[in-house]
Amino acid sequence: MFELLPGLGVRLPGAAGTLRFGLDERATAQALAGLGPLLPRPVPDAAWSRTARWADVEVTAGAVESDVDAAEPGEALLHSVVLSRGPSAAHAPGGTPVVLADVDLFGYPAAEVLEALGDGLPAELSLRPRDRRGYLTSVTLRAAPPPPPPGRRSRAAAQAAETERAVADHRFLWTTERDRWQLLEAGGGHLVQRRDAPFTQLLICDDALAQRITAEMLAAGVEVVPERP
Repeated sequence: MFELLPGLGVRLPGAAGTLRFGLDERATAQALAGLGPLLPRPVPDAAWSRTARWADVEVTAGAVESDVDAAEPGEALLHSVVLSRGPSAAHAPGGTPVVLADVDLFGYPAAEVLEALGDGLPAELSLRPRDRRGYLTSVTLRAAPPPPPPGRRSRAAAQAAETERAVADHRFLWTTERDRWQLLEAGGGHLVQRRDAPFTQLLICDDALAQRITAEMLAAGVEVVPERP
């Protein structure tokens, strides 16, 4: 199973671990090698890209030339991950789950997938085909959503910076106090709660912030408990 973690990356099946945004080319290649041999699939206009295959899903991870987060000049970092099936797959469900918020993106008709995700579709995610006919054949998760229109960039940048500060303020949940917290499955998502007081939950009113925090906790291996009946 592949699990999409917006803002973080993609959890790979088997023992391959998590393909995290911000990895360099070598680390990305090592992660994908856990799925199988790397394939020659050059991506136009990419600083670099690496591709591997797992069952019926092809995974392409790449970086863009304009990466400003590189640790060294000229070193582009992982920015996007594409999971795809052949064009003919639009007529049938996928055999390998590709999951976002407990929804298998390739397992159900596109119309049902979009209905299930509702307003929870992240801006960083692109789906193909874009219409509701048949099954999805490709999903792309990026480290950041496409740039907003010029008039909205300042506000969007400020909101993004505020979210990052808030995420940093909650790092204790998956680092120093990791053993004191757990994630409760609820309504297709997760609630953060105290392990020693299961009915005491951490209220996070911002959906985007809650999603980022949950993704970090999942990637860090914080305990997940099933939804209460």
